[in-house]
Amino acid sequence: MSQTQAPAAPALPLFYKRVAAIGPASFGQTRLDRSVGHAFAAHAQSLPLGLTEIEAAAQHVPVLFTTGASPTVVGLLGLREGQNLFVRPDGTWMTDAYVPAYVRAFPFISVEDAATRTQVVAVEPDAPHLATGKGMPLFEDERPSAALNDAMAFAKALRESMIAASNFARILNAAGVLEEEEATVNFTAGGSARIRGFKVVKTEKLAEVDDATYLDWRQMGWIAAIYAHLYSIGRWGRLIELAASRGG
Repeated sequence: MSQTQAPAAPALPLFYKRVAAIGPASFGQTRLDRSVGHAFAAHAQSLPLGLTEIEAAAQHVPVLFTTGASPTVVGLLGLREGQNLFVRPDGTWMTDAYVPAYVRAFPFISVEDAATRTQVVAVEPDAPHLATGKGMPLFEDERPSAALNDAMAFAKALRESMIAASNFARILNAAGVLEEEEATVNFTAGGSARIRGFKVVKTEKLAEVDDATYLDWRQMGWIAAIYAHLYSIGRWGRLIELAASRGG
């Protein structure tokens, strides 16, 4: 039996070995090539989700809450550690399956400048997406191109959405609505996998939330996210089917 501890909250920045400031001196001849695929995410068993993407992700993967003092929201992508069932052997993401915004933002990431306490967008300079011969230029006449501006705007929006997701998870946890669980998956071809280290919303606890709190959550747009999470629990079957198609 295989036992994994998942989905653990990813230690940001996941996928990034180092980050660099974006400027024409260093990246003036660099191009962004999105056609390189998603092989960099092939071993991500879970990925963080922003609040605004919970409903979309719930259509395809289990949306769960991490444990610990600062829980957040993740999408579970595999049943074993180091396994992402949605990245195919050729490095492409499975067709018609939701691609988390964290993956789509790579190699760009919004980080806090410790000196100025402001948010800046940096980049993983060694990402396969960055080259000089193919793709869209990052700079034109030493000015950020439309492609770079779009990428930076997306990275900033993602950070805001992830902060909102962390606040969402923290408040639900403090309200006693979340409860830790584990799942054991038995494969028809033999063997099993145990997934633990996650929390889910307990409907009986949700029913005990007072009216004023429930109204506050509704005004913040959290009720739709809560029910999307509950709906997503049915997506465990999708993961089992994908695992079976790859031999367990």
